[in-house]
Amino acid sequence: MLYELDKVTRTFGSRTVLEIDSLSFEARKIYALIGPNGAGKTTLLNQLAFLDQPSSGQLQFKSSAVVYDHSSLTRLRRHVVLVDQSPILFSGSVWRNIEFGLKVRKIPKKERTRRILHALERVTMADFAHRDVHGLSGGEVKRVALARALALEPEVLLCDEPTANVDREHQEIILKILFHANSVRHTTIIFSTHYLSQSRQLAHHTMLLQNGRLSKNLEENIFQLRVVRRSEELKCRFADHLISFSDPDGMARENGLVRVHINPEQIHLRALDEGEIPEAWIAGTIVSLAKENGKIRIVVDIGQKLQLLMSEKQFFNRPYQVLQGVAVGIEAQGVMLLS
Repeated sequence: MLYELDKVTRTFGSRTVLEIDSLSFEARKIYALIGPNGAGKTTLLNQLAFLDQPSSGQLQFKSSAVVYDHSSLTRLRRHVVLVDQSPILFSGSVWRNIEFGLKVRKIPKKERTRRILHALERVTMADFAHRDVHGLSGGEVKRVALARALALEPEVLLCDEPTANVDREHQEIILKILFHANSVRHTTIIFSTHYLSQSRQLAHHTMLLQNGRLSKNLEENIFQLRVVRRSEELKCRFADHLISFSDPDGMARENGLVRVHINPEQIHLRALDEGEIPEAWIAGTIVSLAKENGKIRIVVDIGQKLQLLMSEKQFFNRPYQVLQGVAVGIEAQGVMLLS
């Protein structure tokens, strides 16, 4: 295995932002990390880039435990490059930006020239070599950042939401660049995204992160819904109700259709006889109850089958029954736009 994570956590103060029990990555594959904002995607990428140390647990690279001293990290970082979601370019030309990392690594000038020309070809920016970076669009900046990374010929390329905040044309170009790096150069690609459609288009393996943990709930609670825009808040219509969702890349269009994933662990449940139900909650009937890995899986018919997960402690504090009338409340951060 290229990477192996064993009981890796990352905490900041009292807050745990990453908690991975077990995870591995094979070489020469493409992996997609999907999840909403705050899911832990960037934190995990920083661990894989050897830019941050776990609070507990162990990270292995090529079957050797990572040692967090300066010389060991310097050696490891030569295998891996991380392209940030909002990459920063130096002032000056595109060529100068791509050349910088090669100079730091003391690559001879002739070889630097070869690599820069090749990297520019790979991101279809050969004509931009001597252009000043201050005149570039957001999508062009991301392509230069990818060229800068690819010129280093890394074994692993990590990309934090590479298609965020760019138009659809540049999204497709960037995905093609990543595909080429893997299929031709056999570079291992690990990228994060909000969108399952991009993962399915490109990745060999897809991992869903929610609240810092890997989730197995990716293929459930996926619905095609119509978007309704109200002032500054985005909502979609679900079972004759409006639920909120986020759209960081502006892909949703008013009155358009979107596919969303509703996290079963971010749905609240209340019996109809418990008193006044909030207006935004949706009434339904429990049709199934089952134990699953220390949790209770509850299926509620609200006109569509909606699955939610509840801890056993929560369930036994207020037991529910099949055919019981209930209402469900869906957290806005639990609704993830897929495409």
